[in-house]
Amino acid sequence: MKGTILYCLEETIIEKYGSEKWDECVIACGYKTGHSFVRMIRDDIDETESLNVFLKSAETLKMELNELFDIFGEYWCCTYAPSLYGAFYVGIMSSKKGITKLDWVHDRVTKNIPNARPPRFDFNWITENKLELKYKSERALIDLFISLIKGLNKQFNDSCIIRKVSETDLIIEFLDEPGKTEVIYEC
Repeated sequence: MKGTILYCLEETIIEKYGSEKWDECVIACGYKTGHSFVRMIRDDIDETESLNVFLKSAETLKMELNELFDIFGEYWCCTYAPSLYGAFYVGIMSSKKGITKLDWVHDRVTKNIPNARPPRFDFNWITENKLELKYKSERALIDLFISLIKGLNKQFNDSCIIRKVSETDLIIEFLDEPGKTEVIYEC
């Protein structure tokens, strides 16, 4: 996993809970007090180590992992990515557009950043507002991806119903009403 993900998690926790809580998280992960991922944004971080940072942070913050994913997803979509990767937001005015542009974005990232392996996606439109999405990644972090969709909805004040059909498949129904996201776990 790229260090930018963990640096965003660091910023998220510091913003929401303070630097003291971040210190507690890094100590729980086995790092020294004051550890930061800021200089590691483009580095490859071991997958097990990266997931451990999320797991130990959730434990330290006394929350479920999916709750931390939701907080991270909102921060990534509303604060971190727009400021760091603003060029990729050009022309995106809705969650629907953001989700369907994501595979293109990840294709560009893999060409420009050595060893980048972001998830890829296949899309199949069932209707004009109902999308079947296949999540393709060895990381099995579809729940984190769901949280990122929620973050996009927050960013654009959009709504959708997300059906998690399997660990690789979602059906997303984009709604006309603002600000509502529902997740249905069918697996």
